[in-house]
Amino acid sequence: MSTMLSHSPKSPPDGGPPVAAPRRAVLEFIRYFVASGGALGVDFGLFRLGLHAGLAYPLAALIGFCAGAVVAYVASVFWVFENRSVRRTGVEFGLFVAIGVAGLLLTEAILWLEIERMGRPALWSKAVAAGIVFFFNFGVRKITLFRASTG
Repeated sequence: MSTMLSHSPKSPPDGGPPVAAPRRAVLEFIRYFVASGGALGVDFGLFRLGLHAGLAYPLAALIGFCAGAVVAYVASVFWVFENRSVRRTGVEFGLFVAIGVAGLLLTEAILWLEIERMGRPALWSKAVAAGIVFFFNFGVRKITLFRASTG
């Protein structure tokens, strides 16, 4: 399918009553936080499982991050955001993944800094990275993929 239906600019994706723009932005942020919590659960769980299985932390982080990104995309498109800036699903998903890859690179850099340079535990470092990357991903995705149309 090359196109996706976009939600009405004033109606939430769950079909509820229209929401004013500032309130809508807060609602989207809260929903993104909840959706990201689910994605982080998948990410962190697979990271921990990978470490337990003897994988190096960069590979464990990659596996967890990829699985979490799929959860985040599905939730973002169908529940979190009311507006869609990109009409073509393939392009939208590609951009979503590209932003995720930038977040993954940021995650890996933070893990390296925290673990290798600062000597902090891997799970602590993963939590720090997740917090920073959460704000990065929300901001870039909101601006790039899920902004309200200007016309």
